[in-house]
Amino acid sequence: MNMLKSLSKRENRKKVDGWVDVLSGDAVYNFASYADCFISENLIRKYIQEESVRLSPEAQRDIKEWKKREKQNKRAGNININLRQGGDVSYLDMPGLANLADKSRRQNSLHNDAKQYRPIRDALMHTTLLTDEAKRKLTTVYDNIKGRVMRLLSGNK
Repeated sequence: MNMLKSLSKRENRKKVDGWVDVLSGDAVYNFASYADCFISENLIRKYIQEESVRLSPEAQRDIKEWKKREKQNKRAGNININLRQGGDVSYLDMPGLANLADKSRRQNSLHNDAKQYRPIRDALMHTTLLTDEAKRKLTTVYDNIKGRVMRLLSGNK
Protein backbone atom coordinates (compact mmCIF):
# COMPACT_ATOMS: atom_id res chain seq x y z
CA MET A 1 0.00 0.00 0.00
CA ASN A 2 2.85 2.43 0.84
CA MET A 3 4.47 1.80 -2.54
CA LEU A 4 1.17 2.51 -4.29
CA LYS A 5 0.74 5.71 -2.28
CA SER A 6 4.23 6.99 -3.09
CA LEU A 7 3.77 6.11 -6.76
CA SER A 8 0.50 8.02 -6.66
CA LYS A 9 2.27 10.96 -4.97
CA ARG A 10 4.89 11.00 -7.73
CA GLU A 11 2.22 10.85 -10.40
CA ASN A 12 0.25 13.60 -8.69
CA ARG A 13 3.34 15.78 -8.39
CA LYS A 14 4.08 15.26 -12.09
CA LYS A 15 0.49 16.09 -12.97
CA VAL A 16 0.45 19.27 -10.86
CA ASP A 17 3.86 20.34 -12.18
CA GLY A 18 2.48 19.90 -15.71
CA TRP A 19 -0.52 22.07 -14.85
CA VAL A 20 1.79 24.75 -13.42
CA ASP A 21 3.82 24.74 -16.64
CA VAL A 22 0.69 25.17 -18.77
CA LEU A 23 -0.72 27.88 -16.49
CA SER A 24 2.60 29.72 -16.48
CA GLY A 25 2.46 29.92 -20.26
CA ASP A 26 -1.14 31.13 -20.06
CA ALA A 27 -0.14 33.78 -17.51
CA VAL A 28 2.57 35.11 -19.81
CA TYR A 29 -0.05 35.32 -22.57
CA ASN A 30 -2.36 37.39 -20.32
CA PHE A 31 0.33 39.71 -18.85
CA ALA A 32 0.32 41.98 -21.91
CA SER A 33 -3.47 42.27 -21.70
CA TYR A 34 -3.26 43.07 -18.00
CA ALA A 35 -0.74 45.81 -18.83
CA ASP A 36 -3.18 47.25 -21.40
CA CYS A 37 -5.88 47.38 -18.70
CA PHE A 38 -3.56 48.92 -16.11
CA ILE A 39 -2.31 51.57 -18.52
CA SER A 40 -5.78 52.36 -19.92
CA GLU A 41 -7.34 53.07 -16.54
CA ASN A 42 -4.32 54.88 -15.13
CA LEU A 43 -3.89 56.96 -18.28
CA ILE A 44 -7.37 58.36 -17.70
CA ARG A 45 -6.55 58.92 -14.01
CA LYS A 46 -3.44 60.87 -15.05
CA TYR A 47 -5.56 62.98 -17.40
CA ILE A 48 -8.09 63.69 -14.61
CA GLN A 49 -5.28 64.77 -12.29
CA GLU A 50 -3.50 66.83 -14.97
CA GLU A 51 -6.68 68.70 -15.88
CA SER A 52 -7.83 69.00 -12.23
CA VAL A 53 -11.19 67.51 -13.14
CA ARG A 54 -13.61 67.96 -10.25
CA LEU A 55 -15.30 64.87 -8.88
CA SER A 56 -18.97 64.71 -9.82
CA PRO A 57 -21.58 63.82 -7.17
CA GLU A 58 -21.89 60.41 -8.87
CA ALA A 59 -18.11 59.86 -8.66
CA GLN A 60 -18.08 60.94 -5.01
CA ARG A 61 -20.88 58.46 -4.26
CA ASP A 62 -19.05 55.63 -6.06
CA ILE A 63 -15.79 56.42 -4.28
CA LYS A 64 -17.53 56.41 -0.90
CA GLU A 65 -19.09 53.01 -1.66
CA TRP A 66 -15.80 51.47 -2.87
CA LYS A 67 -13.95 52.79 0.19
CA LYS A 68 -16.60 51.22 2.42
CA ARG A 69 -16.27 47.85 0.64
CA GLU A 70 -12.50 48.00 0.78
CA LYS A 71 -12.59 48.76 4.50
CA GLN A 72 -14.87 45.76 5.11
CA ASN A 73 -12.70 43.48 2.98
CA LYS A 74 -9.52 44.65 4.70
CA ARG A 75 -11.07 44.02 8.10
CA ALA A 76 -12.23 40.54 7.04
CA GLY A 77 -8.77 39.80 5.62
CA ASN A 78 -6.91 41.14 8.67
CA ILE A 79 -5.14 43.73 6.51
CA ASN A 80 -4.01 46.87 8.29
CA ILE A 81 -1.95 48.55 5.57
CA ASN A 82 -2.90 51.02 2.87
CA LEU A 83 -3.51 49.31 -0.46
CA ARG A 84 -3.83 52.13 -2.98
CA GLN A 85 -1.78 55.00 -4.28
CA GLY A 86 -3.34 57.87 -6.17
CA GLY A 87 -6.09 59.19 -3.93
CA ASP A 88 -9.84 59.04 -4.38
CA VAL A 89 -9.76 58.71 -8.16
CA SER A 90 -8.05 55.31 -7.73
CA TYR A 91 -11.40 53.93 -6.53
CA LEU A 92 -13.19 54.66 -9.81
CA ASP A 93 -13.66 51.92 -12.40
CA MET A 94 -13.42 52.45 -16.14
CA PRO A 95 -17.03 53.66 -16.62
CA GLY A 96 -16.63 56.07 -13.70
CA LEU A 97 -13.31 57.34 -15.04
CA ALA A 98 -14.70 57.73 -18.56
CA ASN A 99 -17.75 59.65 -17.35
CA LEU A 100 -15.57 61.97 -15.31
CA ALA A 101 -12.90 62.59 -17.95
CA ASP A 102 -14.97 62.80 -21.13
CA LYS A 103 -18.38 64.45 -20.96
CA SER A 104 -18.91 63.93 -24.68
CA ARG A 105 -21.49 61.33 -25.58
CA ARG A 106 -20.41 61.36 -29.21
CA GLN A 107 -19.59 58.11 -30.91
CA ASN A 108 -15.86 58.71 -30.40
CA SER A 109 -15.74 59.02 -26.61
CA LEU A 110 -14.22 57.30 -23.60
CA HIS A 111 -17.75 56.38 -22.55
CA ASN A 112 -18.09 54.11 -25.60
CA ASP A 113 -14.60 52.69 -25.10
CA ALA A 114 -15.53 51.84 -21.50
CA LYS A 115 -18.53 49.81 -22.68
CA GLN A 116 -16.32 47.69 -24.96
CA TYR A 117 -13.50 47.45 -22.43
CA ARG A 118 -15.41 46.30 -19.37
CA PRO A 119 -16.44 42.72 -20.28
CA ILE A 120 -12.93 41.87 -21.46
CA ARG A 121 -11.31 43.51 -18.44
CA ASP A 122 -13.67 41.70 -16.07
CA ALA A 123 -12.88 38.33 -17.64
CA LEU A 124 -9.16 39.03 -17.43
CA MET A 125 -9.28 40.17 -13.80
CA HIS A 126 -11.08 36.96 -12.91
CA THR A 127 -8.01 35.13 -14.23
CA THR A 128 -9.68 33.84 -17.37
CA LEU A 129 -7.39 33.04 -20.28
CA LEU A 130 -8.45 35.47 -23.01
CA THR A 131 -9.15 34.32 -26.53
CA ASP A 132 -7.00 35.76 -29.31
CA GLU A 133 -10.02 37.79 -30.46
CA ALA A 134 -10.60 39.27 -26.99
CA LYS A 135 -6.93 40.13 -26.64
CA ARG A 136 -6.94 41.92 -30.02
CA LYS A 137 -10.12 43.79 -29.10
CA LEU A 138 -8.65 44.89 -25.77
CA THR A 139 -5.52 46.16 -27.52
CA THR A 140 -7.66 48.06 -30.03
CA VAL A 141 -9.71 49.66 -27.24
CA TYR A 142 -6.47 50.53 -25.38
CA ASP A 143 -5.13 52.24 -28.52
CA ASN A 144 -8.40 54.15 -28.89
CA ILE A 145 -8.34 55.27 -25.23
CA LYS A 146 -4.77 56.48 -25.65
CA GLY A 147 -5.76 58.43 -28.78
CA ARG A 148 -8.82 59.92 -27.11
CA VAL A 149 -6.83 61.10 -24.07
CA MET A 150 -4.36 62.80 -26.45
CA ARG A 151 -7.29 64.57 -28.18
CA LEU A 152 -8.77 65.63 -24.85
CA LEU A 153 -5.41 67.04 -23.73
CA SER A 154 -5.15 69.07 -26.92
CA GLY A 155 -8.60 70.56 -26.28
CA ASN A 156 -10.40 68.61 -29.02
CA LYS A 157 -13.42 67.49 -27.07
